[in-house]
Amino acid sequence: MRDFYRIGVKTFSVLCISAAISGCATDQSGNTAQTGTEPGVHTTRNHVVAGLASLIGGETFGSSIGNMLDNMDRKALARRQQQLLMAQGDNRTVTWQSDHSTMRATITTSNTRQEDKSIRIVRNADVAAPGSIHAIGARYQVTSSSPVYLSPSTSATVAMTLPTHSVIMVVGQLTGQNWMLVSQHGRSIGYVAASSLQPLSAGSHHAATSGTFDLDAEPAAPEGKTVSSNVNASVTCRDLKTVATDKGKSSTSTETACRSAQGVWELN
Repeated sequence: MRDFYRIGVKTFSVLCISAAISGCATDQSGNTAQTGTEPGVHTTRNHVVAGLASLIGGETFGSSIGNMLDNMDRKALARRQQQLLMAQGDNRTVTWQSDHSTMRATITTSNTRQEDKSIRIVRNADVAAPGSIHAIGARYQVTSSSPVYLSPSTSATVAMTLPTHSVIMVVGQLTGQNWMLVSQHGRSIGYVAASSLQPLSAGSHHAATSGTFDLDAEPAAPEGKTVSSNVNASVTCRDLKTVATDKGKSSTSTETACRSAQGVWELN
């Protein structure tokens, strides 16, 4: 899987990227605008750029489709792919049409499943390495004031305490344990009891946008030493079929995309 931490920042327009269903309106060219009322909306710029960049590049569409696209169409089609991947469920089909050429495409998702993979996790150096996890990559809300521990134990050092109703990105849940690994700005910062967290819902999203503490909306702590390690994880994957047509010519590409621990979909 592509390592999204290493993808360079590009000057793409801001997208609506969500760990669940994002509140976005999309025109035929694949441009998006946040509608702001759906659950799980997460627009941290680094995540947006990473999610888009992981789908861009001629080879990611298959060489034949990549050769049919100019740079603008490549970006627009990638945006449309990412938006469909964020939706729940299989056998969903959307259409895309270029706003400046005769290119058009249909995109279909199918075969959503769990796969065992090795994923890279970046964490603060004082945070204990996780064992195997079920990767989640979604924002959760704290149901009651909760400590963030440096290791998955109530006797471990407390890194910080999250106030009730605060919002945090959950990297994943430790396999067979009641602990969630949580992150800030892409770096894992510690462990929170799973019983203290719930997925961000439509009702709690309003609270999150009206003054509730959101850790990813806060400035990152001063850059300290970080470490990275590969972790065995169960991740959500989905097949993505793209059929592009232009001036009577057609090309089909089928890839597998998996959701990362930071909530963006990456092509294998």
